[in-house]
Amino acid sequence: FDLTLYDESARPKMERVFQVCRTFAQTFRPGTMNLLLQGGTGLGKTYLSACIARVVAGAGYAVAYETAASALDAFQRSSADGEAAAQRVEQYLGCDLMILDDLGTEMITAYSTSALYTLINTRLTRKKATIISTNCSNEELQKKYTPQILSRIAGEYQTLPFAGRDIRQIKKEREA
Repeated sequence: FDLTLYDESARPKMERVFQVCRTFAQTFRPGTMNLLLQGGTGLGKTYLSACIARVVAGAGYAVAYETAASALDAFQRSSADGEAAAQRVEQYLGCDLMILDDLGTEMITAYSTSALYTLINTRLTRKKATIISTNCSNEELQKKYTPQILSRIAGEYQTLPFAGRDIRQIKKEREA
């Protein structure tokens, strides 16, 4: 994670985000806090969550990493296709750390909303840690999801706001 990719105004915010993520990974225990990584495209949310997954899995914990679209699709297929999708859903519900990447990019349907509620609520009641990353602002999340989902995220997740410019663009400019 290269903090030099963030400008002077974003760097202090991103240093804090990095420290929280590093501490989360290094001191992970079942039942630890939940994180909401929130900010624009290309700011390092997926990269940092993958780094956390690697450290936590390396410490011997069960980690599931999936995009929101794929995870919520597994819920729908588990009722139709049976065994393989049902096993994936149980893995999502029961693993020590679930990382749900790119929330807000999935097709919003009644079923996907219900599946998201089930995933978030079940993991909270089982005291299983979850990291959610999203490009959506709070206002966009309010338009997409139910008050029940938003209440659980707002009340049970530490929000880490990502700031800066798209790192992919910065790297491209530096290579030119």
